[in-house]
Amino acid sequence: MRTLLALAALLPAFSAASSPPADSLSGLFAGTCMKYFYSQDGLREAMRNLGSSEVPSEKAEFFLGNKPGKAWFVITPSTAYVVALRDDTVCAVFAQRADAAQVRTGFVSLVGTAPQPMVATVEDPKLLGPNDNAHIQTVAYSWSRPKDKDELLFVLTTSDSSEVTAQAMASMSLVSKAEGPR
Repeated sequence: MRTLLALAALLPAFSAASSPPADSLSGLFAGTCMKYFYSQDGLREAMRNLGSSEVPSEKAEFFLGNKPGKAWFVITPSTAYVVALRDDTVCAVFAQRADAAQVRTGFVSLVGTAPQPMVATVEDPKLLGPNDNAHIQTVAYSWSRPKDKDELLFVLTTSDSSEVTAQAMASMSLVSKAEGPR
């Protein structure tokens, strides 16, 4: 809960404008993090080509988890987003406003089935994000082949509270299967 509530201090960060590539969290996540995960220079170039404003470094720290990287604003008719790409390849999309149930449905539809030969696995959300009240929920899936040492991890945290600045955050990262609980 602290993660989403901490975004309240960043409300001014969401007021910068840029052109939207999509008007849904799942669409933007698919068109940025998923599309460019293995070509992250392509994501940086795509954000430049869209004219997306870079988030100032003092505000980007939050979206990057205090790790090195870049973050960009994406403004759509319905809400504002931040696309964050850390130098360690973790990619995330934050939505200022989102219908939590609709976003969860879209996210599960997007990552609930992996392209073959990979297999999608439901992960324990208690190990990956907040689930501490009725307003905040985390869902997670991983994609890998049975003999792979690494897996792609997809995590979505949503809040239906109108008091938070960001109501949804989807992330993607490459993690070791041997890491144990995340």
